[in-house]
Amino acid sequence: MKIRIQYLGPVRVVVKKREEELEIALKSTIDELLRRLSKIYGKKFENEVFDDNTEKIREDLIVTINGKAIKQLDGASTRLRVGDVVSLLPIFAGGG
Repeated sequence: MKIRIQYLGPVRVVVKKREEELEIALKSTIDELLRRLSKIYGKKFENEVFDDNTEKIREDLIVTINGKAIKQLDGASTRLRVGDVVSLLPIFAGGG
């Protein structure tokens, strides 16, 4: 099945693109997708996405599916569906 992935911030710098379509297996999870992308884009991508100590998705990275944060769903175990749009974006500090 096909999904679309959008990259923002440091992840975009690593992959050198804003977005891409990717063919993945049916019932793939967010974790499986991110591990596959780590194999494609290497250690720099992995470092931007996964925490070195826990091997879980970094706390300072927001992952959304169709605009909804995976923390509001089933986290890294959230299953993907045909046509989903996954976005990887850093938490932006701000205020003033």
